[in-house]
Amino acid sequence: MDGLLGVMTALVMTAAPGDSWEGRTYVGVALPLAPDGFAVEAEQERDDGLSVTLGLRVGFNLGTLIPFFEDADPAYLRVGIEPGARFYLKGPVLDGLWVGPRLELVHAWVDTPRSQTVWQVGGSVLSGYSFRFREGFTVQAALGLGALYRPPLPGFSPWTVPVAPRAQLSLGWSL
Repeated sequence: MDGLLGVMTALVMTAAPGDSWEGRTYVGVALPLAPDGFAVEAEQERDDGLSVTLGLRVGFNLGTLIPFFEDADPAYLRVGIEPGARFYLKGPVLDGLWVGPRLELVHAWVDTPRSQTVWQVGGSVLSGYSFRFREGFTVQAALGLGALYRPPLPGFSPWTVPVAPRAQLSLGWSL
């Protein structure tokens, strides 16, 4: 639990406003709408209709434990960073309809004949809506499409670039 608290503190400090900044900051936990991990995310208002985001994602392959969730990814653990931007099309930042790109950089632990680690890189485009309630409680929902390059692995295909949907629900606080 101390590690999660440390990550949350680091995200708040990274997204904390400077002396000349008067925008809002959001910090929350995002759950993908597929059972493969979670992310701690921060979003900071930069201008009218523009914000920047940073997510730290931890994912795991439930296919190793529950065959129903099996996929073609041999990685059993993934840790990644996801910087991005959001352009608010309707409503103010942190309380409206948005669309934006996101970079995905992942360090994966793969169970091949000998365990090894690999880097995966990709990106996605998401569209979503942010609901800001009284006292700053915020709910964000997003849908999109992404692609992730997976390098060659012994015993698997030489390389892959799977294109897959992205969906997540995020709960947190905006300050």
